[in-house]
Amino acid sequence: MSKADFKFGPRIAAPDYAKITTDAQQQVLKELGLDRPENVVAMARPDLLLEKASQIVQQADAELGLHLAERDKAIGHLWFYEQRLGLAKSAGLTHTGYRNVLSVVLHGNKKQPVGDFRTVPELVAAAEAAGVERVDNAEQKLLEAAPIVVAARARRETAIRYQHDAVLALLRPPYKWSTDKIADLAGIDRKLVLRQKYAAEKRETA
Repeated sequence: MSKADFKFGPRIAAPDYAKITTDAQQQVLKELGLDRPENVVAMARPDLLLEKASQIVQQADAELGLHLAERDKAIGHLWFYEQRLGLAKSAGLTHTGYRNVLSVVLHGNKKQPVGDFRTVPELVAAAEAAGVERVDNAEQKLLEAAPIVVAARARRETAIRYQHDAVLALLRPPYKWSTDKIADLAGIDRKLVLRQKYAAEKRETA
């Protein structure tokens, strides 16, 4: 797709995603009652930490479930039907992440390249043929959904780290909890408990 052949719409000013991410991370620490996250297990009961962290992860997953598709639909409309530049930055995505969104919107598969379109009519025709949805007020919807997605992912990633630490602590002395007991408290599958244990151990030795 040659940009020289396209007339682009105006860029969309990006929210301060760095601040959104930092604020979300700090909010998780506050909810977990942690002032010094590097000493997480020593500073909190791991069973309570696991329960709180798991709740945060579940809440973040629910937010992603509500807003991720809305963000992606807005991105799809803004590129395929309005040819807006800078959408990766506007949505708080890496370039790769942005291309993956376009591939999923157009092809249903992030591994399939969007394709090379020489003209705007070709781009629009491909989108229409693929059933890419037109979205009213797409710019507004992007700016509403994208910050929620960024914040939810930051909250999830932060909470997951402490969930891993709590799992590892509960498996070790003096607790020696079973994986089934941990899974029940966290509301997760037993196999995930073991994966989280291995992740925490890997971080310990890194």
